[in-house]
Amino acid sequence: MSYFGEKQSRERCNMEKKLKTEEMLIEAKNFFNFYKKELGKYIRGGKKVVFISFQDLSSFSHELAENILSYPEEMLQILDVALEDLGLVSNPRVRLLDLPETHFIKVRNLRAIHLNTFITIEGIVRQASEVRPQVVNAKFECPSCGTIISVLPGCKCKI
Repeated sequence: MSYFGEKQSRERCNMEKKLKTEEMLIEAKNFFNFYKKELGKYIRGGKKVVFISFQDLSSFSHELAENILSYPEEMLQILDVALEDLGLVSNPRVRLLDLPETHFIKVRNLRAIHLNTFITIEGIVRQASEVRPQVVNAKFECPSCGTIISVLPGCKCKI
């Protein structure tokens, strides 16, 4: 395939993705218009986090539900934008309840196939610790001459 063929293919793919995103955004807005009564509880409470039943979403739009399970990160952003575009809540966060039983995974059964999919994990936190930063690159400046020396972690070089 030539460079121009690859470029056209990439542009076509981007165009299809954009159209799909717009379709999902319209579908999400339609769902929120249908779901306004339930949203009222959160809006009156002044909360920015809105909990939605996955079962309600699935009964309204099977395509929207399937895309949420397959592409959760992108679809949750679309749901947030759709809810904000309606003007009911500013800077909302949509959270889903009642996921299907097929998406409950035990921690011991987690595998690579579950990456980037929407799953539910049940467990108990036994210990929590702080996140410690990891040095990726260190730079030192000589106080007398101003020379900057870069040191990578694990490097056996002598300074």
